[in-house]
Amino acid sequence: MSLVASLARRCTVRAASNARSLPAKSSSSATAVQRRFMGGGQPISRSMEAELWQGHPKEPEGWETTIYLTYAASAVILTFALGFAPDTSIKTWASSEAQARLTLQAEGKLDKPVFGVHYDTPENKFDFESVNPDNPFNEDDDDDDDDDEEEEEEEEEEDDE
Repeated sequence: MSLVASLARRCTVRAASNARSLPAKSSSSATAVQRRFMGGGQPISRSMEAELWQGHPKEPEGWETTIYLTYAASAVILTFALGFAPDTSIKTWASSEAQARLTLQAEGKLDKPVFGVHYDTPENKFDFESVNPDNPFNEDDDDDDDDDEEEEEEEEEEDDE
């Protein structure tokens, strides 16, 4: 008899014996037949019986404080970085673009907006060709002149007295 035929016969015999060891389904009463496990079942490992953290130190070690401080500092930095990040949504961009177009139309610099042209650019916001580099918006600086004239008048009044 060949080896293959011997193994095939053993497999069929085991299958038949396993089928006989299963509980029989009968309508009158259910009889339980003991099922054979070829090794007595799964053994319980020693690691499952061990107590957790037995023998380990309970006091904090030197590296733990550094790690906890690093975690806290990185959480604070990340919170601030995300909190002060610019809003880059499409709605924000569209709103600022529309506001720039309306502003340019109100100032008379734009007659009719052209599709595909961006108007919210630094060239449209700032006057780079200004005469005074300290005053890029070409604002009237009347406040300083008024203060200077008032001070001169006060000095003249003091000199007259």
